[in-house]
Amino acid sequence: MIIEIKDLSKSYGQKTIINKVSLKINTGEFVSIVGPSGSGKSTLLNILSLITHQTSGEYYFLGSETSEIFSSHNNLISYRNKIGIMSELSQLIPDLSIKDNIQLPAYINNQISTSREKFEELTNFTKINDLIMKKPAELSSGERQRVLLCRALLLEPELLIADEPTSSLDELNALRLVEYLTYLNDKNKTTIIMATHDHKVYKKTKIVYELNNGKIN
Repeated sequence: MIIEIKDLSKSYGQKTIINKVSLKINTGEFVSIVGPSGSGKSTLLNILSLITHQTSGEYYFLGSETSEIFSSHNNLISYRNKIGIMSELSQLIPDLSIKDNIQLPAYINNQISTSREKFEELTNFTKINDLIMKKPAELSSGERQRVLLCRALLLEPELLIADEPTSSLDELNALRLVEYLTYLNDKNKTTIIMATHDHKVYKKTKIVYELNNGKIN
């Protein structure tokens, strides 16, 4: 099992965003978390991504509880490196080439030499190998999302978390991106958690949790 949460809640002041949510996600599953805007999807994903703490309840990632994970900076970085993230906040650096944008996690973690084979595999798989010397401003929305996917997967994380990855895409490119995710899930057994409100997207995934008013239905 890669994730287990028990009675997990998150509040900001007097406002409860996530309310006593419990769920389990096994290694290799492709899960959608669906719900309307404001239902708490992004907040839940931020907790699962180890970006923020829950207010109460328990969260176990790869068998370790968050109090242990957050016990030291090095420990936190080690666990965060096991998670690839695509979100609306994910940005490409305008002055860098697409190649350097994708390889940024490898530069940061001093893994540039060991990540070259994965870089080639990902850029070929997503059909952006002819774009790698371009700058982000030269890309379409669909191309940009494929670049972000490559960057999120470069260091071969055990978990990919995608927050509304198709929100800026037309229907064709949205379904194409989900096809990439499905293939990666089937081929590499990468665990994927995707938040979306688009039924055409989430019906392609294997497990769907509905989040409404901070609760899983």
